[in-house]
Amino acid sequence: MKNILLAIAVMISFAANKGPWGNGVAVVQYNMEFNKANSVKNLQRISDARIFNAWIDKHPELKEAGAIRSVPTIVIYKDSKEIRRWEAGIMMELDITYREVQKEVDQLTGADKF
Repeated sequence: MKNILLAIAVMISFAANKGPWGNGVAVVQYNMEFNKANSVKNLQRISDARIFNAWIDKHPELKEAGAIRSVPTIVIYKDSKEIRRWEAGIMMELDITYREVQKEVDQLTGADKF
């Protein structure tokens, strides 16, 4: 059900000429079911950002919308504009942790200043 709602939200957002991830900071992990084991773990622990898992094999429109070339790919958006991207290499793995993503989010939100 959550995947269906995500797909509907993306389609509505593009139809309204808005970005699919809305205002504020969003972290999106694009992946495919067959590569699920290579997803970056614990992204849900990130604070001050909305977290999405975008399964591009179930929702191919997300692949084009996110300009995804490899999986997994993590993209940070602020107000629906891409700010930072990490893309997997040939081994289809990302060599980052959720803490590295959190540092980028903290810079965007100003939380790193405290």
